[in-house]
Amino acid sequence: MNSSLRRRGRAVSRVDSRPDRAALTGPAAWFVRFAGLNGILCPLGFGAFTIPAIVSVAQGHGVLYTFGNPTYSADRFGVVTTVPLLAAFLVACLVQLTGAGLLIWLRPSGFAVLAAGMLLSAIFWWGFDLPLAWLNTALDLPYLVAAWIVYRRSSRNPSWPSRPPT
Repeated sequence: MNSSLRRRGRAVSRVDSRPDRAALTGPAAWFVRFAGLNGILCPLGFGAFTIPAIVSVAQGHGVLYTFGNPTYSADRFGVVTTVPLLAAFLVACLVQLTGAGLLIWLRPSGFAVLAAGMLLSAIFWWGFDLPLAWLNTALDLPYLVAAWIVYRRSSRNPSWPSRPPT
């Protein structure tokens, strides 16, 4: 094991990849980071504006209006916009933001966390009628899939055969 990964005589495992995988570097790493950066847009854009909406609803003023349109209003489905509903949307945005951050730091778990955040947020995008969120996700999903493919191909340890010994 590499001496930079040893500490006080005990082996320390790598945090960012499995032991049978090489570290992701070069253009492949930047491609994964780009997918993470694109994944930040939606949760920051919509999640940040959820906080003033929570405050407005909590004070009894109702949902905020932008350019004459209600923000975060699910009234067309008969669902009243409440603080717990907006807080759940904020949590879904935070899950998506965490996944994007993990991808930026080249953690493979970011692929699953970002996808889970998108799935959690999707019901709110539909209910709150947020078409730009769908557009962003339609652009981000191909990047995410391509980054996963690049990660799988680039992070294989060249010293291992195609199948690890059993």
